[in-house]
Amino acid sequence: MNSGSLPDGPSHEAKHPKKLIFAPGDIQTTSEPKITPTETPDPSATAIGVTTAPAPISRLAAEALRSNASTPDSVTENEIVSHPARAHQFVSNPPLTISQMHPTNPLHQFHNWFRDPRLLPSSAPETCTLATASMPSGRVSARVVYLKELDERGWVVYSNWGSREGKGGQVFGNHADGEDTLSAMPEPGQDESLQAGLQEGNKWAALTFCWSNLERQVRIEGLVEPLSRDESEMYWRTRERGSQIGAWASWQSKVLWSMEPELLLDRRRKSLDPTSCPQMQVPGDVDEKDIDDGRALLEKRVKEMEERFAGVEQIPLPPFWGGVRLVPESVEFWQGRRSRLHDRFRYVRVHKEDGEEGGYRWRIQRLSP
Repeated sequence: MNSGSLPDGPSHEAKHPKKLIFAPGDIQTTSEPKITPTETPDPSATAIGVTTAPAPISRLAAEALRSNASTPDSVTENEIVSHPARAHQFVSNPPLTISQMHPTNPLHQFHNWFRDPRLLPSSAPETCTLATASMPSGRVSARVVYLKELDERGWVVYSNWGSREGKGGQVFGNHADGEDTLSAMPEPGQDESLQAGLQEGNKWAALTFCWSNLERQVRIEGLVEPLSRDESEMYWRTRERGSQIGAWASWQSKVLWSMEPELLLDRRRKSLDPTSCPQMQVPGDVDEKDIDDGRALLEKRVKEMEERFAGVEQIPLPPFWGGVRLVPESVEFWQGRRSRLHDRFRYVRVHKEDGEEGGYRWRIQRLSP
């Protein structure tokens, strides 16, 4: 991945913000370095005293944990509750102090953590959870996505945003008239009046990174903004052709198939009864117990898109597909500590009182665990 330096001040604005991270396609797997017991993987880490391994939990207690029927007696209950293995202790890192935090910019601090040599590409450190909420109900949904870019404004992910059944409807709004079509992504800075045909969306979202092997977590909360068409186009060109076809074929989160449990059981019984349909010829590579569950409809759409773009060298970017940037209002850096006394530092965006656009600074806070 490419890295670069960013200005600390908020006044630097550009049509294409400078990238700290740009990951076109999947991160290649690299061999993991071997670390001997005498070596410390984190150069900034201090030595940690050697502790003896806890005694293994007894067979009786283990059986009590696995059983749904047995109730542990006082002896096994005490062993289960008091056993050290039941409460993981975070001991990988030295204390996290304010001197280790970037003084003015959480994006730089994230970049420093993301570039930690202990975060191996094979562990997919770009994996994160994006949470959005529907309005006006406030119902929250979350899904795992891949960070593809980090620039001077925020965190960038790419996906299908045109389906009102999925996160696109939550963020950018739904068709008020129930129109059965995929919506085109809005352009950056598009006047809200131009979206009068859409029900109100909720631009607030959260992104969470969890790096268990480092005992670290980063939580970002902020507002979603769409990337420009040409920014999304640049990433689109790095995707393999099959993924581009898939993006055109899939109406993300749209129901392909559904059935009530009673009908499903009846269908299964009939599929096992050879007398119910003796003339049916089942292909050799198909399990006779299988029934149509909607996958065939998706495969049909894929074939249709393959035929549609058969003679096209460069498949165009779908109007409903592209990148969005989560512009942070707060960024929390969490690092595990023993006895659950974790270290937590949060950057909070403080806007200027005069309301000047682009005028803000970052306030750093230590939070109680």
